[in-house]
Amino acid sequence: FKDWLNRLENFLGKPYSGSFYCDLKMDGLAIELVYESGVLTQASTRGDGLVGEDVTQNIRTVEAVPLRLREGKLKIPTRLIVRGEVFLTKKELVRINHEQEAKGGKSYANPRNLAAGTIRQLDAKVTAGRKLSFYAYSIVGNDGSYGDGFKSHDAEYKALREWGIGVNPHGHVLSALEGVFDFYHEWEVKRDALDYEFDGT
Repeated sequence: FKDWLNRLENFLGKPYSGSFYCDLKMDGLAIELVYESGVLTQASTRGDGLVGEDVTQNIRTVEAVPLRLREGKLKIPTRLIVRGEVFLTKKELVRINHEQEAKGGKSYANPRNLAAGTIRQLDAKVTAGRKLSFYAYSIVGNDGSYGDGFKSHDAEYKALREWGIGVNPHGHVLSALEGVFDFYHEWEVKRDALDYEFDGT
């Protein structure tokens, strides 16, 4: 990380004076949502990076994904593309595995694989019966650019929250490199206390 910052400062020709946004990298299934005039019109998986699977019907059953955005002070774009992570809590994994055992079925190994399999279900009723969660992590422009004109990642998150789209509540804006490392070490210790899994900070 220090080497990256050194390269950045060499490129800028001056010390970096900005801030850092630290967040938890959710361990789930990456999803792209498309909202037209504030209404969810499409949801797809990342696929091979160019072409993903259309999972709109199943995503519509996930309560954490708003079907219609909430009007606020900030105007909702005519077309909004949001990327985020669908995930399953550890508690929900335990509940589903108990149901599976009662039926004589096989248990699922981890929340991530179960979340991914649930979103790809052919029967949307199965998806609806499993309490999936969702956190957004990025707004994407129609040209594929990240941030889509927002001045900071924190500004993106504030906009998403205003429109009713959930983001991870543990993210922080930090002004110094030492704070970034403190954030990392803090969540190394606290990661098992959360009811969901993440695979990085």
